[in-house]
Parts: sequence; C-alpha cells; structure tokens
Amino acid sequence: MVAPIQPATPRYTLPFDRRRDTSVRERLKQTFCLNLLGAPSLEILRQISLEEDQEKWSDLKQVLTDRTINVTFIAALVVMSSATFITVPSPTDISTWDPEFPYFCFLAAYGGGMLAIIVGFAQIVFLGIVGPLDIHEAQRSMFKFIALSMLLMLPLFLLLVAALCAGVGFVAALWHGCMLWIPVFMTTSYAVFLVIMFMIIAVLY
Repeated sequence: MVAPIQPATPRYTLPFDRRRDTSVRERLKQTFCLNLLGAPSLEILRQISLEEDQEKWSDLKQVLTDRTINVTFIAALVVMSSATFITVPSPTDISTWDPEFPYFCFLAAYGGGMLAIIVGFAQIVFLGIVGPLDIHEAQRSMFKFIALSMLLMLPLFLLLVAALCAGVGFVAALWHGCMLWIPVFMTTSYAVFLVIMFMIIAVLY
C-alpha cells in the first residue's frame, strides 16, 4: 500500500492578513529595514529563537544563507559587467562612454558590487555561527541591534545601489550616442517605469 504524500511544511510563517496585523507605517518600516533581505524580519527571528526549536531555527538560517548566496552571486555578475564597460571602448556609435559621467557610474557600480560581495561573505559566516542567544543579546543592546540590522540589510542594499549606478551609466552612454530616437525611447521607458512602480507601491501599501 502506497503511503499518502504529506504536504510540505512551510519554511517560515507569515501573517494571514498583513493589513489586519500591521499598519501602513509598520509595513513601510519593515520595507526599508530588514525586509530588504526578504521575510522573515528580525522580529520573526526573535520569535523563532524564543521557541527553542532547533529544526525550525536551522531551516530559517538556511533560507537566509541561500538568499545571501544568491545576492552575492548576482553582485559578482555586476562587478564583471562594470569592469567590462570600464576597460573596453565603445563598440558602436549607438552608445559611447567617452564622457566622464558613464565612467563614474560604472566605477560606482563596481564598488557597490564589490562591497556587496564582501558583506555577503561576512553575512554567510555570521549565519553559520549565530544562535538564539545572539538574537536575544541584540534585542537588549541598541548598538548590537543596529549592527545586526545593517549586516542583514547591506548585501541587497549595496547590490541595488550597484545595479542603479550601472543602469544610469548605461543610459548615459546611450544618451551620448548619435541616434536621436534613443533618448526619446529611453525617456518614454522611464516614464512607463515610474508609472509601474507607482502602481506596485499603491498595491503593496
């Protein structure tokens, strides 16, 4: 007789109705704080640490480690792409990075990507040794709480900064090209992008 398939246990729990449990201000606070790394937040980390469930704690650490590894890998791609743009000349007349501004953007993207890799490795090491008592200690010390928050935030935050700088540099390189339709197309694309971002923010909050 074949045993029935058991449903997979969720790796972490989330509120059933987030608008009932949290206010708009609280959701904005979570977004600009530890949810840059994704759920769970530091508060959920604290709750799980209080349960003293070794299996759930290990599973949660693995989730955060996997996400950090993904961020670090993408940051490495940003570093390689930025280095390529800096070291090679403009291949066509469609785009050019002879002016200084695109170089500045690509250098900033390179630096942000390198910092994201370094902080990501540090976070992976930290997640390998952190325990429930470390979370409790961070709750009692403002300095340790800020340090832990920054450590969890920085890899993805630096990656977003690097990606933004690379995108601005690429747009600037296209803008300095000889094709008139490219600036018009880029301006229209940014307008559409802003409208889409406004719609996403309106739905989330």
